Amino acid sequence: MASLLPSRVSLLLSLLLALPVSAAATREALPAVDEVMAVLRRVETARVRGTSRALDSEFEEQGRARPRDAMPRIYRAWLAFPADSCWNELKALSTLYPENPWTHLGMGLIYIRWGLLKEAAGPLATASRLSPGFAPALWAEGLLLQAEGKPAEAEARLRAALSTLDAAQVHTALGLLLAPLPGREVEARAELTRAVEAWPEQPEALRRLAALAHAAKDVRAAATAGEKLVSLKPSDREAHRAQADLWLAASEREKAAASLERYVELGGADPAPLAVRARVYAELGRAADEERALTRLIEVELKDPEPLLRLAELAEARADAAATEAFLVQASERAPERSDIHVRRARLCVKQERWQDALVSYRAALAAPERKVPEAPAETEALVKRFRLPATPAKGTADKLYNRVSLGLVALYMERLKEVPDLKGNLKLQVQVDESGRATRVSVLYDSLRDPLIAGHAYFAFMDAEYPPGRDEPVFQYVFRPPK
Repeated sequence: MASLLPSRVSLLLSLLLALPVSAAATREALPAVDEVMAVLRRVETARVRGTSRALDSEFEEQGRARPRDAMPRIYRAWLAFPADSCWNELKALSTLYPENPWTHLGMGLIYIRWGLLKEAAGPLATASRLSPGFAPALWAEGLLLQAEGKPAEAEARLRAALSTLDAAQVHTALGLLLAPLPGREVEARAELTRAVEAWPEQPEALRRLAALAHAAKDVRAAATAGEKLVSLKPSDREAHRAQADLWLAASEREKAAASLERYVELGGADPAPLAVRARVYAELGRAADEERALTRLIEVELKDPEPLLRLAELAEARADAAATEAFLVQASERAPERSDIHVRRARLCVKQERWQDALVSYRAALAAPERKVPEAPAETEALVKRFRLPATPAKGTADKLYNRVSLGLVALYMERLKEVPDLKGNLKLQVQVDESGRATRVSVLYDSLRDPLIAGHAYFAFMDAEYPPGRDEPVFQYVFRPPK
């Protein structure tokens, strides 16, 4: 009889192992609540940072090592929170492990996230029943009450949870609950600050914390929270754009410039932040970077002349006259009604002794109605005198026009001989006229005189002249041969 005892004991042990795990055994096997909450923070962090696959592999390995432990499977399910697959897996696990409160807690939280508030109450009540005083259930009930529009009751539940569970998730929930309530901003900031110090990977908490700090005019705290938020989403260009604003508010221009550079690198092309980037570089005295930023800006902002005007200033500062004029021309094309832009180009041409181009720009300035320059009329008149242009334009037949223009050119030539005694050569022009008798184009076909004032006089005299109207658009040619 005694010899049969070992086999009976062995059989009894086998039967016991085959039985379902008892409620008491399940509860004893549960890890500490704060330990599970810490793992759930790791799960959420993995989702935020996009590293869920590695964590899933870790939980899978734990499950193989501890096949009777429900928690690795629960954690794996939570990686997909709040997707249908997460709920389905938790539901299946709740059947296999009916005494485990975490499956019911997870289903209740998913219902809250889905907006199915009535459905959430049942699983949460089950979690509380399975584990009396279960602080995570109080946390979830607080979220449910908040979703139901009961902030006072929600706050009471969350504070009850915190009385036994110092978890970052609960501090976050309380901070987000208090943040929009009048007069509770300071408390909200304290809760959220504590939460993100323990668990920085919380985009919603960081956004709210930055907003609260900004509203309290604590710009540095707002920027610090924003920087943590950007670190969670390094490829989110709008996050970098928002962070640049926070750094500017904190007078951190170098950091703001870096944020805006990252915004552009990620494909940001909104004219507003591109303009801010250029302005920040100007304030930092980084001319080369400012010019690069402005060059990018004018590619997307096609109407505003100001970036081109600033580019003209930068080009002029480095003594690049060609680039300066090119930018001024583009600016005038964008804003032809602005007199000041035409004047700037005219003055540049005067410096280069390009009298004809200067007068063309001055005339455009006088005709433009916006942003008049008080000195422009006098400067224009000085050029007109330099060209010895007639007070009234030539008018009549082609012969009369030629004779009138020739008289003016001869007079100017005789005057120029005093300054340039060896002035010799010929000037040949071609004039295109429209049906109304107005010149549309005056081209130089040949110029061996090479005197800018004489060529300019001929250009304006023929351009201003009134030709006989006709159906055709005639082309006139004129040759000026100085008297001997």
